[in-house]
Amino acid sequence: MKYFIYYCEMRDALKNLFAEQINLEDGSVFYYTTQPYELKNALGSVVAVLQQYHFTKKDDQSGPFSRKLYRTKEGNWYDFEEAKSGAEKVVLRMLKSAIDVKENETV
Repeated sequence: MKYFIYYCEMRDALKNLFAEQINLEDGSVFYYTTQPYELKNALGSVVAVLQQYHFTKKDDQSGPFSRKLYRTKEGNWYDFEEAKSGAEKVVLRMLKSAIDVKENETV
């Protein structure tokens, strides 16, 4: 069990090492990585290529927060997993806004 915990800590440390960092209005710090995601229909044909954002919260004392959001080239956001609580929906809305602002600054 000790080695499993060590493995998880190392995995998270490496993931955060190669991730981007974003700060929200409420002072929360999140790490995120991006990668292409192929959206397929029931027949297995690719119908769209989205950008996948995988967010994890830095030093979260209330438990782990990990969520994937998807974005089109046009800037529309999708969450294939439904948010569980109203507070989580607020966090996701702030994450989307912060990413929009950060990416518009670099263009």
